[in-house]
Amino acid sequence: MTNSIAVALAVARKDLTAEWRTRELVPALAQFVVLALIIANFGFQIDSRNAPSIAPGVLWLAIVFAGLVAFGRAFAAEREQASLEAMLMTPASPTAIFAGKALAATLLLIVCEAVLIPALALFFGTPLSAAVVFAVLLATIGMASLGCLFAAMVARVRARELLLPLLTLPLWIPFIVVGGQAVQVAMGASSGSYDQALALLVDFDILFVVLTSLVARFVLDE
Repeated sequence: MTNSIAVALAVARKDLTAEWRTRELVPALAQFVVLALIIANFGFQIDSRNAPSIAPGVLWLAIVFAGLVAFGRAFAAEREQASLEAMLMTPASPTAIFAGKALAATLLLIVCEAVLIPALALFFGTPLSAAVVFAVLLATIGMASLGCLFAAMVARVRARELLLPLLTLPLWIPFIVVGGQAVQVAMGASSGSYDQALALLVDFDILFVVLTSLVARFVLDE
């Protein structure tokens, strides 16, 4: 168990170090989310009355597209350098390697969300609360596990840019719907139960993290 955690952290550190040196993905995603908010701000008639009802949709739309880009690049270095096979030949378990890749992609997406959520509050005038941040973080965990699993499945396929959204988006719907409800409640646009939405997000996270961890061994071995 300790060895698997060490392997996962080492893989995540490798990916994060590579991103820090190149600075390719995070600046591009940050620019994308800010541009998406600017377009949405000019595309809708935003005022204090309708901002809480529009902002959650814009938030999750930006997160979905940023996530597709981030997770699509999760196995890019291994694909370009043909190094995934070498990693799998080491004593490290495929599950630990997958966990490290998913952790790195999750952290990169969280960095983008750290830009997105304050920018959303700035452009739409919505409250920047811990409740919004917590709901987004819970949804990100499950979305990252699914995104990285399908990114590994299509890494060697030519049409991976097309297949990744087709495979990932249907299974992201529960996180988008429930996470959207939680954000709406946190912003005062809905009278639903915030605690119930969070409980559902936790259940989805546990379900999909466990399932993807079990399936990852077979996906990477292929």
